[in-house]
Amino acid sequence: MQSKKVSNERRIDAMTGLLVAVASDKKAMRESLGALPLEQTMTVVERWMEQAAPGEAQA
Repeated sequence: MQSKKVSNERRIDAMTGLLVAVASDKKAMRESLGALPLEQTMTVVERWMEQAAPGEAQA
């Protein structure tokens, strides 16, 4: 998704696909993302990735 060679359209498709893949209700997630403006879809993806990222090990 972060490659400079990938078009914005393909990047958005990948982000949407990622959220749909992890959703418990895939149809509702697809419909919800389709109703959002692009900027909000990107915000949802970024926030999900931040929350899903493993934390650093603590000493």
